[in-house]
Amino acid sequence: MNIIKPGFVIEERDELRGGLKIIESAGRTCYKSEDKATDTSAEGFVKGIIRSRHLSVLEHGDMIFEIGDYHIQDNVIAAMDALHLAGLKPPMLTMTRIGSRCLISGNIRAWLELFASGSIAARYFIGFFDPIYITGMGFDDADAEPDPRIRQIRYADIHDPLEQRAHVRQTVRFTIDRGISHEFVRHRVMSFSQESTRYCNYSQGKFGREITVIAPCYLVEGSQPYELWRRSCMSDEVEYFTLLNMGLSPQEARAVLPNSTKTELMMTGTIRQWDHFFDLRARQLTGKAHPQAAEVAVPLYELFKVLYPGVID
Repeated sequence: MNIIKPGFVIEERDELRGGLKIIESAGRTCYKSEDKATDTSAEGFVKGIIRSRHLSVLEHGDMIFEIGDYHIQDNVIAAMDALHLAGLKPPMLTMTRIGSRCLISGNIRAWLELFASGSIAARYFIGFFDPIYITGMGFDDADAEPDPRIRQIRYADIHDPLEQRAHVRQTVRFTIDRGISHEFVRHRVMSFSQESTRYCNYSQGKFGREITVIAPCYLVEGSQPYELWRRSCMSDEVEYFTLLNMGLSPQEARAVLPNSTKTELMMTGTIRQWDHFFDLRARQLTGKAHPQAAEVAVPLYELFKVLYPGVID
């Protein structure tokens, strides 16, 4: 059994082709198949994700547009209102009008939901999307050209703090225990991809043929409570491998794995959404956070303040 400390890494967000690389990275986290990623593997992997309708992984990519035409701005707002009035759930797209500038953004899944809705707003944007996302999906206007009155922009084009909070997205890879991951996914307006105990077989060599657990920060190594926790995890590991040897699949044998089992969680959200995460897990405005949540959230919060000065807080 391997015992490690929790941690996090801020992932580089490649904006090319709607974030194809970050989508592949998130998807491969679920299966722990990162070793199969190559310089050219993203397109094939994402095509497979779309074919199997695992569309939640697409939420880690995004597209941002500036709408320079006031007529289009009003049309898009009216189209979103029409979806709502028709009893449909409008896609999770964010639109801001700050000064004379109008921006709209959303993750790739949200954009595909707009295209699938048949909304009149879809025709303004669909021409900007890589064919990998729209080919064979049955969308109206799938062969449309980009509308010249709309401009696709990048994060580097967004300087206003309010626009940054609304439209800039960041992805963090957490290494935490499964108990804390259950708390983090409660921030459900954000997007998640998580190492899956359904598919990961920890008896395989790439996992060291052992389970990995996260050491609780509130237990002192060598103390009686720590030793009790360690022995309990070791017993769970023995039972897990015994069930595998008896012919159970990983998704069946995982029933005996402890809450302390290490998991990797890819979490993507706008700066505004991360700020709310910090309210609960770092600034602890709604009550005391779990110590293992604060253990990673507080240093991440401090790092975000450095990366986004004047935007966080």
